[in-house]
Amino acid sequence: MADDIEEMAGPELEQVKIILNTLYLCIEYAVKHVAQHEGAQAASDLKASMLKALKSGDIDMALLENARTFDLVIPKIEQLPWDDPIAERHRR
Repeated sequence: MADDIEEMAGPELEQVKIILNTLYLCIEYAVKHVAQHEGAQAASDLKASMLKALKSGDIDMALLENARTFDLVIPKIEQLPWDDPIAERHRR
């Protein structure tokens, strides 16, 4: 696989997009599962902890090496589409 996404050819780039989208949907599924089985607070804590670990490099230090990559990944996790009552309270 190419080191940089710009180096990838059409089919290879499409495959990477499918992989990334699948991983994102898996994260969304996991957060929803935690919310259903352990409660909204546990899901909110998971998401907050995951974002903190991502932003600090604890999950993958390579994320911090490229601002474009960081700016792509972090907002996607921040915008996970699930009903987070804790986050809603903080927005009001």
